[in-house]
Amino acid sequence: MWLILSLALLFSPAHAGAMAKPVELADQSERVELFDTDKQQVVETFPNSSTFQDQAGKILDSVSGRVLELNPVLEHAMIVKIPLVPPKRLVHKPSRLDTQIAAMFVVMPKTGRRAPWLILHTKQYETVVVEFSAKVDALRVQLRLPK
Repeated sequence: MWLILSLALLFSPAHAGAMAKPVELADQSERVELFDTDKQQVVETFPNSSTFQDQAGKILDSVSGRVLELNPVLEHAMIVKIPLVPPKRLVHKPSRLDTQIAAMFVVMPKTGRRAPWLILHTKQYETVVVEFSAKVDALRVQLRLPK
């Protein structure tokens, strides 16, 4: 009796509508976010367009190695979170990296000489911190940030 009731509830139209809502929320969580470390908040969000995905691909292709600083500075920076849909493979043999990247965070210092760098989240729930050589000018234009 309980089995029939459970199955009826599982496949009922009301339950199907409730199951659709997390998918909608997942779509919204896939947005590109711009975080200002001085304000300690997300200051703007953007649709995760193919242009953002292309920029992310170019940046990933230019990874030059792991960040060697023990604590790279996160103060006075803009951080762009770009979810990668689908996840992209990163292979960098000198750093012994061969993994699927699910999301990338481009850290762009506002001042100083420190070049932008990446915080990568893998599909295996690991975090990798790397340097890259690509220019971020086009990304800054997309985000409406000064060069």
